[in-house]
Amino acid sequence: MAEKVVTESCLRKLFLQGVPETFCLEEGQLLTPAAAQFLSERKVRLTNGSSAEVKPGGASLKVALGAAQGYVAVADGKEYAVKPAHLTHLISNQLIPKNHPRIIFRGQLDRFQAEVLLFQGKVSNCGDRTLAAVLGGLLSRARAIMRADVLGETLISCVFFGLDEEEIWKRSHDPEQYYGLKHLVLSAEMDPDILALNRLRTMVREVEIAAITAFANAAGIERIDIVQALNRLSSVIYVMMLRAALPRATGRDQASRTTEDIVDSVMARIGESGHQIPVELSARHAHLSEADAQKLFGGKLTMLRELSQPGQYLCQERVCLIGPGGRLENVAVLGPVRKHTQVEVSLTDARILDVKPPVRQSGDTAGATGIQIGTELGTVDLEEGLLIPGRHIHMRSEDASAIGISDMDFVRVRVGDVRALVFEEVLVRVNENYRLAMHIDFDEGNACGWTPSMTGYLLKGHL
Repeated sequence: MAEKVVTESCLRKLFLQGVPETFCLEEGQLLTPAAAQFLSERKVRLTNGSSAEVKPGGASLKVALGAAQGYVAVADGKEYAVKPAHLTHLISNQLIPKNHPRIIFRGQLDRFQAEVLLFQGKVSNCGDRTLAAVLGGLLSRARAIMRADVLGETLISCVFFGLDEEEIWKRSHDPEQYYGLKHLVLSAEMDPDILALNRLRTMVREVEIAAITAFANAAGIERIDIVQALNRLSSVIYVMMLRAALPRATGRDQASRTTEDIVDSVMARIGESGHQIPVELSARHAHLSEADAQKLFGGKLTMLRELSQPGQYLCQERVCLIGPGGRLENVAVLGPVRKHTQVEVSLTDARILDVKPPVRQSGDTAGATGIQIGTELGTVDLEEGLLIPGRHIHMRSEDASAIGISDMDFVRVRVGDVRALVFEEVLVRVNENYRLAMHIDFDEGNACGWTPSMTGYLLKGHL
């Protein structure tokens, strides 16, 4: 094994045929913390080139793992108390030159992320929330790749547009079959967004080449997972370009185009409409009436910060929910005040409180479960108003018209990638004061593996 730095990934490949009793750390090799833990968990003894066992306090292990000892240059094993300016971190306390292939790769990946952020900011300012959300997905994937390199983690595959990486690759290589388009011949007259996406595509190809250079060794490519992820990322961007070009090429509007063309899905081959909807988590919270706010706080509510929906805000005030079997402290209060007090919790919260609230849409409090709300100043015994919020989508009439749905319709939305779920009976709520977003509670978010900037995909044929 010729690698200077032995990572967990290297060990996993070496041990595919079985875990040995000992592992020899050769002269000049360094072991990453993750690799050392990997060996320890499997009770693999670490030895040096002379077959002597390396003890936890031994010199070889100190060089490999001794962050407390300062810094270690990977090239020659030289130790430093202070990091020299011409060297930078590879992993933990291990230093390499700033022109090392791994650092060049990370720099290229960092530059790609910066370009995605610039483009995302531009389209967000222009009101294109859908494209901004997809660019957020690209950014998340690039960050996952960086994390996988820096921490030595194995990179898992992901899903874009409801399609796995293999399906994305097929569409990027045969656009005529899937989109009715030949491969794009770019020109300066094309949509600027398409040209900007093409710039990102060429940049990610450069990152891929840098990764191949960084991870090449005598046995092949050490991090083939990272190289393949970057290759598929360029395919994702090309599919984005095709989707953006399709309405102009065919003369059809966006809604009809996606309904007819985006037909394959990894989720039991359910077709997606192509409409992406930002997904936000709704934590437990209370909406108070003016009278109850007076009882609990002795005055008006104080705005702390605005929320995503216009006119709604988080308050500085907090309350305690008291149920027959337990209590929940530090529960958020949202403003402005409402006509009737309402408290929204998850099913997990309800079990802690030992209550059985109904699943209701916000405002439908008649006959809902009661709950006691407390503060240091006083309590309110709410006879009805505790509920588990039904999942729903806020949108304006122009959003609803573009998608082809109406206020109070129920739709189906696919959310997530590795732990993707299809949420049924999602209520559509249309109002000119809304901002497009789907709201689910924490239980639902954990179930689908929710992450910030995640989007859902509206499935064809609403209920």
